[in-house]
Amino acid sequence: MEDISKALIHALPYIKRFQDKVFVIKLGGSMLVDEKKRKLVIEDVALMKFLGINVVLVHGGGKDITTLSEKLGVEVKFVDGLRHTDDKALDVVMMVLGKLNDEIIEELEQIDCKAIGVTGKSGSMIKAKRIEKLGNVGEIEHVDDAIIRDFLEDGFIPVIEPIGLDEHDKAVNINADDAAAALAEALNAEKLIYLTNVPGLLEDEKDEKTLISSITTEELKEKLKWDELKGGMIPKVNGIIDAIEHGVKSVHIIDGRREHSLLLEIFTDTGIGTMVTE
Repeated sequence: MEDISKALIHALPYIKRFQDKVFVIKLGGSMLVDEKKRKLVIEDVALMKFLGINVVLVHGGGKDITTLSEKLGVEVKFVDGLRHTDDKALDVVMMVLGKLNDEIIEELEQIDCKAIGVTGKSGSMIKAKRIEKLGNVGEIEHVDDAIIRDFLEDGFIPVIEPIGLDEHDKAVNINADDAAAALAEALNAEKLIYLTNVPGLLEDEKDEKTLISSITTEELKEKLKWDELKGGMIPKVNGIIDAIEHGVKSVHIIDGRREHSLLLEIFTDTGIGTMVTE
């Protein structure tokens, strides 16, 4: 009990600092499909909300998209290393996103935390330019944050599916990392948090002991030259830099597999992942 009281007292300055601030959290990796891990994340999110933080959740589809595609016989196709999304594939994406969205909302509501599902199509919130070679995939051009601000004002946690509208108002799939970053920018968020399957940014990707606890955007630009920084991490890093340069106060990459990782990152001095600031 004494340890709990000390932890609460230690967290008090952070609780005061972050009241009424906006945090955009991107759920990714195993916590989307592992119900036990997701439940712990949902509990963290609910506590943050009850402490006065305005939380916006953005989620992708996890491995469920590939799994369902295979079950339905829908071809998984790549162009220049990027996933191609034809009409059938887009149907699968929207089915998976809708199912996960409903599950997240239900889990929040079960602990008396008001939540509402939204897609980027709602109110033309996310407008994107279609990337023709990738089919029904879009690159974000504009975010209208009015609908999200209204939901936050009414006490809801918006749970957002990364589906936008192209220039012809046709649905396009949006990278969830990009959607989270664009929303954080539009909302002038205090924090953008990526929950992932890795501890954070590592000096050596094979050694978790080389975790970088904090780094500036200028230092991070130099790190883009790393041989180790490759694959899916490069667009994430570019998105992080862009978000901070457009007003987001800090970006965090943390391991969502760790119990109560959000609370440990936000309400302690040391944190557990990587924090990026200007």
